Amino acid sequence: MNVLKHIRRFFKSANKRVVQPIKRLLKPVTRWLKNDPYEIILTANKNFKGSDFAVVRDVLSYEHCNFNSWKIMALSPSYESGTESLKSGSTPIYIAIDTIHHDAFGHWFFESAIWLPKVKAILDAYPNSKIYSMGSRGYKMQILEYFGISPDRVVTKFSEKNNVCIFVNPCTSINDLSEHDKFKEMLVEFSEQFHQTKVSKEIDYLLMPRQKKGNYKSNDREVDTDDIEIYLRGIKDSKVFSSENSKAFNDQVHIVQSSKTLLVTDGSAFLVNAFLAKNSVVIVLGDALVPNQRRVQEKLRILCEHIEHNSAVMYIHSPSNIFTRDCIYQWVKS
Repeated sequence: MNVLKHIRRFFKSANKRVVQPIKRLLKPVTRWLKNDPYEIILTANKNFKGSDFAVVRDVLSYEHCNFNSWKIMALSPSYESGTESLKSGSTPIYIAIDTIHHDAFGHWFFESAIWLPKVKAILDAYPNSKIYSMGSRGYKMQILEYFGISPDRVVTKFSEKNNVCIFVNPCTSINDLSEHDKFKEMLVEFSEQFHQTKVSKEIDYLLMPRQKKGNYKSNDREVDTDDIEIYLRGIKDSKVFSSENSKAFNDQVHIVQSSKTLLVTDGSAFLVNAFLAKNSVVIVLGDALVPNQRRVQEKLRILCEHIEHNSAVMYIHSPSNIFTRDCIYQWVKS
């Protein structure tokens, strides 16, 4: 029994002192032979070290750990903060901007599209760079084109393993609890992109009914504004605009900024269109979403205050989500 005990002890010691160290030394080689990827986690503020971007090489795929972290599978084990090491050449450069709720219009607009002015500078500087999108949606393509980014500069898959991937700092996630000052600064810069020319206020009242297609599933709901629509169609210098029928985001920006009074539904329709507006009266049809969310989400509070600094905002309550002309008589006069 003592002999067996000593043998077991010998092999245990040999495994610890010889076999395991050899395995650790050979791990990069075996990983390369088996083509096993490394897992890299990039978290807002923590891993970006104050930079807007982080660079990872030879990326195979990525997903989101949570609201403010990227989980990346790559053949290279390290990452770099900033884009100083980028070089023009044949190696494809991908720019990942889609946050976890990229399939929700409002989230994508303020969390991802907010980076487009900086991303456009990279695209212009490096002809071999493209935006990597986690899914093709109509609003994404329209807003990308608004910023002068053509469809051929957007891809939905990594075509080559030998690549360079730039990840934006996900501190812009509405649910992220860090870097609020940076988000506020970026909001101001983002807003300036939509107010480069002065637009005359030729429309007295503009109604934007809630669209029925492409809504974020978990937050989809019916909002009845039919009676308001009928009423406004009979008032001079009033319009009803559906973003579903708009072929260019510039059309939406122009008509919103041309309106003295804007009627929009609570949620992303209010946040995005009121963000585009300036020196307007914004009547929000509903008060169940944004007023409650801004109490617990600091970045949403910052966004609402930015909107309220530029326009007057009023909420209308309706437990049934049915809004009639009676709701707006106090503001709208025929």
